[in-house]
Amino acid sequence: MTHISKDTLWKGIIEDLFDDFLYYFFPDWATQSVDFTKKFEFLDKELDEIYPKTKDNQKRYADKLVKVFTKEGIEQWILVHIEVQGYKDTEFTERMFTYFTRIRDRWQQQIMALAIFTDEDKNYHPSHYFYKYQETENTYKFATFKLLDKTEKELDIANNPFSIVMLTAHKALIKRNLADSKQLIWKVELIKNLQKAGYSNEKIRKILNFIRYYVKFEKEENLFSLNQTIQKTFKQRTNMGIEEAILQEVRETSLQQGLKQGLEQGLEQGLEQGLEQGLEQGLEQGLEQGLEQGLEQGLEKLQQSKIKGIQKALSKGKLNLEEIADLFEVSIEFVTQVQSGEIK
Repeated sequence: MTHISKDTLWKGIIEDLFDDFLYYFFPDWATQSVDFTKKFEFLDKELDEIYPKTKDNQKRYADKLVKVFTKEGIEQWILVHIEVQGYKDTEFTERMFTYFTRIRDRWQQQIMALAIFTDEDKNYHPSHYFYKYQETENTYKFATFKLLDKTEKELDIANNPFSIVMLTAHKALIKRNLADSKQLIWKVELIKNLQKAGYSNEKIRKILNFIRYYVKFEKEENLFSLNQTIQKTFKQRTNMGIEEAILQEVRETSLQQGLKQGLEQGLEQGLEQGLEQGLEQGLEQGLEQGLEQGLEQGLEKLQQSKIKGIQKALSKGKLNLEEIADLFEVSIEFVTQVQSGEIK
């Protein structure tokens, strides 16, 4: 069953529904100051550059930096910095402050910052960073939104599709809603509410993917039941598609795993061969041979991983040949050969 990280989903849905996001969290400012006639610019790459990944090369949080044009003067724009924090982190406020100083230093523009807390700890709600040494001190405050503190009534803002996103995340925090049977009920309810609201097809597609993957079903048949409900509700022949962020994560998670396993196995074999020979030269040759074998095995496993994934996608009948080819980064001809049994 496809698993998509919450960070990926948050970053994707914020970008997809950013106009609704601004109206949801900053209604007065969005109405009075934002120039929605000009496109937003998402500075994810630039944000990564000013705050590199952790030592293990992983980022465990969702962050966005967006250039927003305002009605305040000619070509005036500001930067909106967003963090979605899903767990207690003692270094969070310092990270917010570091972001602020680096963003301000690089662009010299006004900054609005918002931290959205989606964790389960009622007592965790930091809102500022304080620094003091001797007579030197500094306080950095930022806007916050604690999901656990809100009721469903407070989260449900009329005529704003981002409400469905927040209600999905809120229901996911309640333990009794996580069992497959309960989860299917509230997801179907949200889908029906989405259908009644009359939002655009594009926005509905984005939100449906968020609802599908934000909480994982234990059994795949429940996801199948949910997809059937979606197809029936919105009169679709097939599922509404998998967005770019989801496609990227699926590829990185599933396809690279085969290559990694093959390399590890090959290196292990090479080390054993070298030790058996007992000489430095033998060890070096063994490792080289193991690396070569590992690459071959890794590529073979990668190919087999793609074939199995394509076979599974074909059996589900939820994606067409072109979508499957895009998902696994192969040609349509390759998918057709797997479908006919020419490639196994």
